[in-house]
Amino acid sequence: MPAWDIDPGGVKGIVVKTQGVAAHFEDELKSIGTALEGGAHNGSSQIIADAISGYAEHAKGDITFVVHRTGAAMAAAVKATSAYLRGDLEMAANAQHSATSAPPADDLPGQHRSPGPGRRPD
Repeated sequence: MPAWDIDPGGVKGIVVKTQGVAAHFEDELKSIGTALEGGAHNGSSQIIADAISGYAEHAKGDITFVVHRTGAAMAAAVKATSAYLRGDLEMAANAQHSATSAPPADDLPGQHRSPGPGRRPD
């Protein structure tokens, strides 16, 4: 099993930075759309307008994929880190419970020895 060494604070920092960048996606996409429309309108040619329109239609799926994948990756990172922390807490609680659960005195090693030859029972 691989060793895990997750720094929750580091994950949070990366997610916050990514959210900051992703927050501008909508405005950037609007700017790209405006620029493409302007290029198609001012290209003075139907061929140029068709080419820009075709590019925009082709790129739409890729751009949508990037936006959705970014959101999904951030959500998954937060969910996985939370599960990791819950697992650490559960393991710590189990270890603490095991450490404080001493066996009964009559279950201690050597308490049930049968007397051997020449030995008296305890």
